Amino acid sequence: MLGIKNMLNKPIFNILIFTFLIVAAFSQERKVVEIPLGGSANDRSLEMSSLTWFKDELVLMPQYIDYDDPAFYVIKKAKINNWLKSESSDPIVPQKIKLELTDFRKTIQGYQGFEAICFSGKNIYLIIESKDDGSMKSFIIKGVINRKSGIISIQEESLKEIPLPINIKNMGFESIFEYKNQIVTLFEANGSNIYVEPKAVAFNKELSQYNFIEFENLEYRLTDVSRVDNRGRFWAINFFWPGEEKRLKPGYDEILEKTKKGKTHSTYKHVERLIEFQIKNNSITRTTADPIQLELNQESRNWEGLVRLDRTGFLMIVDEYPRTILAFVKK
Repeated sequence: MLGIKNMLNKPIFNILIFTFLIVAAFSQERKVVEIPLGGSANDRSLEMSSLTWFKDELVLMPQYIDYDDPAFYVIKKAKINNWLKSESSDPIVPQKIKLELTDFRKTIQGYQGFEAICFSGKNIYLIIESKDDGSMKSFIIKGVINRKSGIISIQEESLKEIPLPINIKNMGFESIFEYKNQIVTLFEANGSNIYVEPKAVAFNKELSQYNFIEFENLEYRLTDVSRVDNRGRFWAINFFWPGEEKRLKPGYDEILEKTKKGKTHSTYKHVERLIEFQIKNNSITRTTADPIQLELNQESRNWEGLVRLDRTGFLMIVDEYPRTILAFVKK
């Protein structure tokens, strides 16, 4: 016992404690494991915009589909898990799933592609964005997947406009998820200086009516969400590129009240992290879970898609900036 007391009095012990605290302060960041993609899904001009699961298949949704050969892409979950276990460097080649749809470039003025996707059984729900004469618009539309035939049919007559709370360049409804008997959509910009009392817009599954759900302020952009679990919890991408500072007018970042910036987040101005929320009693609030900060590169990555990968972590995807990137992030 005396020896331990003497050790505690030594300056080296204080140095060890200080070192431990420094390491702990920078321990929040997670490594980003890139999963190389092969085939046409790796074409950055598609601008991958969202991820979701359909049963055991990961669905990759481009913002700008090829209307000469309209399709989304799928990867079997088993293939992803096998790749991660093998630590392979070989690319995964996603398979196409064909789309039957009208040419929205001709029917939606200022059409800017697909922004978000989710499934409810065999029904698929999508968000479409447009910019017409300086005014941003978001639309929700419904479809059906027939996995045996390998076709997703989009029902043009189901198209409904989602009321935008504010008009900000390139900002619209970017996230969508199923919750009980509702399809819930989230606006991209919810900062305290631009959207004082944020609301989610929740549609019934026929898209014939909607109501508002209380949300809370979140600085920077919210670009996609995971599925809701059985406790009503889900994760969201929270991303910031400093070039959008004038548009977003960031206020006080409440996310950092009970945690510290990771090492690379203390070095660079951009932000790449995941935040957990819970939907309950007609409101959506942050949980007490710590944010998951990603290890940053000098060049920011525009994360646009997010899903959970069982209990091991998350799969995420980048659009075209700096390039198409599918990645795994450990929880």
